[in-house]
Amino acid sequence: MSAARIVAAHAMPEFVALTSVRVGSARFRVGPWQGQHDVAYLAPVTAASTLAPPVLASLRDRLLHQGFRSVITAAVAPLVRDRLINDGFSVRAELTALSRDVEASGRLAHSGGRTRRARRRDLDGVLRVDAGAFPPFWRLDAEGLDEARTATPSSRWRVIRSPEVTAYSITGRAGPVGYLQRLAVATHSQGRGLGTLLVLDALNWLHRRGAQTALVNTPPDNERALALYQRCGFRVEPDRLAVLHRDLT
Repeated sequence: MSAARIVAAHAMPEFVALTSVRVGSARFRVGPWQGQHDVAYLAPVTAASTLAPPVLASLRDRLLHQGFRSVITAAVAPLVRDRLINDGFSVRAELTALSRDVEASGRLAHSGGRTRRARRRDLDGVLRVDAGAFPPFWRLDAEGLDEARTATPSSRWRVIRSPEVTAYSITGRAGPVGYLQRLAVATHSQGRGLGTLLVLDALNWLHRRGAQTALVNTPPDNERALALYQRCGFRVEPDRLAVLHRDLT
């Protein structure tokens, strides 16, 4: 579905939360991208049909007035991608989308191990794991982590510690659809089944909450992640998601 500032141990980093912006019938979530205050992060919330050319032009003017000089979008589906490309955006990266049925799967068993609810004191370790697991473009900072946790009405944030944080996941649910928003395993702990444990934890939580479908995405060249999700029953969707970029000046 995402890709860091590291702060002193046990300190809570300050961050600027994303704000909701409405232009006509369209709504977006906007904030600095990876702490760069001249690059906007833009997440369209409403359907592609709301992204009319005058709406996007007004949005660009507003972002420029706020001091942003360029914009990078969240991962968007093809209909939104096409609207943005027609407005002058270009594809910066693509993501492979995968899905699986949750409702029919029942409770999934795993071979052992424990996850626990993440706490504030885990944040530094989570950011370190994320920075080590992803290349710079895909890393999350504190703002990105907060966006992943709050993008859906309900979410679950889990960590594995031994004793430091070695892996974490964020899962969200919106009605019948569940999202594996983020999953990362420390490089020195990969190959030990921690990713599988977190995926199964996410699917079991979604099943208990009544979700019917689970979605996840990953860069197409991330063979380890693709293999993990496919082992856990996910199937590759025909259409990829896209992250887009546009200069505002």
